[in-house]
Amino acid sequence: MTSWVRVRHDGASRIGQLRGETIDLFEGDLFDAPRPTGERIDVQGVTWLPPVRPRQFLGLWNNFHERRLADGLFVPRFPLYFAKLPGCVAAHGEPVRRPPGFTGAVKLEAELGIVIGRPSFQVGPDEVDGHIFGYTCVNDLTAPGPLFEESGFVHWTRAKSFPGFGPLGPIIETGVDPDGLSVRARVDGRLVQDYPVSDMIFGPRDIVRLISREVQLLPGDVIACGTSTGACALEAGERVSVEIEGVGVLENPYLG
Repeated sequence: MTSWVRVRHDGASRIGQLRGETIDLFEGDLFDAPRPTGERIDVQGVTWLPPVRPRQFLGLWNNFHERRLADGLFVPRFPLYFAKLPGCVAAHGEPVRRPPGFTGAVKLEAELGIVIGRPSFQVGPDEVDGHIFGYTCVNDLTAPGPLFEESGFVHWTRAKSFPGFGPLGPIIETGVDPDGLSVRARVDGRLVQDYPVSDMIFGPRDIVRLISREVQLLPGDVIACGTSTGACALEAGERVSVEIEGVGVLENPYLG
């Protein structure tokens, strides 16, 4: 397994491999044989950047049996996905703010994120792992007010694309088997979500395979796999963490 990160170093965006308390820096394209530079920097004091800047940032709704049963929802026949606009992406440690002029609630949703590593269109079942670069932590922040503001249309993209509403990272972990992972969310240390990936209606590999039937997925694209029960509204001053053992911990303060 390899832990890829992106940080700001000497005023420039750099990619690297996290090795305990240090980062080995690389140059080139993360998805096209990046080359080690021989430079090693200390983790302490680095400025974290989102590990990727996705051109397409997709998310799933109603993808967990426990939440489906709790909310009285149906079993979908195909992944129910929406788009988060790329401008919502935020880095590990970056403060998240309620947009000026918006006074409604903001909810956390801790999720496993899939990072695409190769152009992917109509990927076969035996090819999927080769198209997934790795996995990361995602907080699919949502403004539930705009979501259901008008009857007859659900404003998925609008409610989920405010600036800062897509924290992800800080690590992309490669070589990990997602099926045995668990996702946890904590607010000021208090556990609010704790669920297994195995409860997904569509597992990570099926998500990529099925969505790629119709959508050309690109290197660096991110798909958030959906969330289970326990998603909750945040209060100003709270600190949110998304924890996936074997993948990493994503933390962001919510400033309200």
